[in-house]
Amino acid sequence: MRNSGYFIPYLSINRIDRSGNAVRRLYVCGSFRFAREMRELEARLRQEGIKYRMSKEIDSRGILGCLKKIDDADMVYVVNPGGYVGKSVCVDIGYAYARNKPIYVLHSIDDPSVMGMIQGVLSFEELVSFLKQGYTSER
Repeated sequence: MRNSGYFIPYLSINRIDRSGNAVRRLYVCGSFRFAREMRELEARLRQEGIKYRMSKEIDSRGILGCLKKIDDADMVYVVNPGGYVGKSVCVDIGYAYARNKPIYVLHSIDDPSVMGMIQGVLSFEELVSFLKQGYTSER
């Protein structure tokens, strides 16, 4: 797939994290300027029975709460329409990468050093399809 100059092959996308473990829990993050898009994805994940945690504006622990959610996740997905990622999301990406979590984004990121940490680019539909192939909710 080609997106904003980055080639990201579909064949590299699997339901195995970078440590070789099956993906069971998704963490979704993104800039709060995309709260509407994040709510849209949240509704779809819930409808499909996919287990997830999401970055929320009301998290009283701030970035530390987000980092804990990354620790508990098997995979990270960044909601970034137009490729935008702010400072906090860059922290999330760097932390997830350091913790050996696979990271997927909605759109390619223009910064090559950040994009180098990204496993692939998936639309909401592709994300749901990808996750449904591997597991269902444990709710």
